[in-house]
Amino acid sequence: MRRLSALLAAIVAWLLPAAASAHPHLWVQQHVRVTAKDGKYTHVEIEWRFDPFSSEVEIPLIDEDKDGKFSAREVKLLSDDVLSELKKQGYLSWVNTGGKDFRPSKTDQFSARVDDPATFVLPDWDRSAGDNSGMAMPLNKQVNPPEPPRKQGARNLVYIMRFALPSPSKTVSIATFDPEDFVRIEVDKATVPAGCTLTKHPTYKSEFIRGYPVFADVVTCQLP
Repeated sequence: MRRLSALLAAIVAWLLPAAASAHPHLWVQQHVRVTAKDGKYTHVEIEWRFDPFSSEVEIPLIDEDKDGKFSAREVKLLSDDVLSELKKQGYLSWVNTGGKDFRPSKTDQFSARVDDPATFVLPDWDRSAGDNSGMAMPLNKQVNPPEPPRKQGARNLVYIMRFALPSPSKTVSIATFDPEDFVRIEVDKATVPAGCTLTKHPTYKSEFIRGYPVFADVVTCQLP
């Protein structure tokens, strides 16, 4: 039987009562893409680039033949491992096409790859969550520091998930975050699609340290 991935173990941990006291963070850079047809949006795609530290825990478990990339079989096994749990969590995403927010019910497509060398490297492993940076991590929140990236250089595990909208729409927004702040997800400002804006959600937030919230990034796209 294939060993459970580290990320799946983390997802399972969210569902346990003790999860609130355990905070082994993963940091994800998100890229958002939209697909339009006949003047309306039909799909939203999110790409997650995991930080090099968590990537080095996960990649060796997925890359069973140790060739540094994922085969179709390895991606299928990964999909079987994680998608059912991510689905239960609504893929940590909230979509809006002009009415009420809704959670994606399934992925239209899923793929994964290894970025080597890394395309997302944190300037500093700062686990003190909050939009106001610079505060020190309280002693009761500190955990053992992660192992450094491999000697050959940093790399990223990358997930790509594509969601079909329930019906085509001229406007769409997506916010992706973990309310428990187990996974910190931030949109890459440099890759926001043309015709789209990046803002902060007024209420959706994580709060790893009470009183220091991280409000969810929202990408909103509008067609004429």
